[in-house]
Amino acid sequence: MDDADTPDAGRNPQSGGTLSSRRAFLALSLCAVLSVDVARAADRPFLLGTSTPGGGFALYGETLERVLNRRAGRTSIQAKQTRGTTENLDLLDKGDIDAALIQGTAASELFAQGAPGALRILFAMYPSPGMLAVPTASKVRRYEDLLGRRVVFGVRTSGLVTLGRQVFSGIGIDIDRDLQAIYVDEAIESPRIVLAGEAEGLWGAGEGWPGFTQVTRAPGGARFIGPAPEQIPRIVERYPLLKPIDVQAGAYPGIDRPLHTVGSVNLILARADLDDARATRFVDAMHDAEPELAAALSQASFSTLANTLASAGSPDQLHRVLLTKR
Repeated sequence: MDDADTPDAGRNPQSGGTLSSRRAFLALSLCAVLSVDVARAADRPFLLGTSTPGGGFALYGETLERVLNRRAGRTSIQAKQTRGTTENLDLLDKGDIDAALIQGTAASELFAQGAPGALRILFAMYPSPGMLAVPTASKVRRYEDLLGRRVVFGVRTSGLVTLGRQVFSGIGIDIDRDLQAIYVDEAIESPRIVLAGEAEGLWGAGEGWPGFTQVTRAPGGARFIGPAPEQIPRIVERYPLLKPIDVQAGAYPGIDRPLHTVGSVNLILARADLDDARATRFVDAMHDAEPELAAALSQASFSTLANTLASAGSPDQLHRVLLTKR
């Protein structure tokens, strides 16, 4: 008779249990550990990529973090400072973050590629109308007056620079060849350069943008310049993902009448495979907090579920949890 046929075969002489029992115990233990890991992963803060300190995306992300965490009574969302849109897209691709703030033009370019991409809209942020701020005493009246002059465009990898590049290119100006474009490591550096008199103007976008707010508060204030009215159709024809946008009078000190320009709607994007439960919690939290977000940050008043659904060119650009909200 083989050992395997004896009554004691499979019994561990030290534990007194059978191998099959031990295997069952180990399997149950592993399932328990995995269940705990899954629960911890589901409960970890929602990680949101933003931008460098001093930028509009960083301010927006910090506002979401503060408002949503206060409502939840815990750290439900964590805003992660990044280099902006370019790095955010890379982090999303690697799965290092749950979602990210993406400049509207960059997002539109991704969706316009036609291929079924890996990213989806999770929520709308706010429009970014591009414009230039110059000291009130500046002789600059049109973008053409900037030829050969120093202009601060921001962090090179940010979507804000992409927008500026397209707007100026649409009227025949290459910002690197025809202007002395200045790029910074962090958005907070941009207004300081203009205020120090080291640049003619500051490129930016959106209402409530910290860089613009800082230059308007300086002695003498600032003026804002958009493309000439006849230039806007040329820009949109060359870059159809941009849309004409009017910045309302009073949006910043120095804007006394509607300013005509172009821009796009910035978006919160997530991977298409973002867990439905995590995506739903974030979307529901944003929707429920709409009044508080608007009160905390004026540009966040655009961040509504209705505007989110309207921001998609087609339903397949939306994360699947949003399809149930339509």
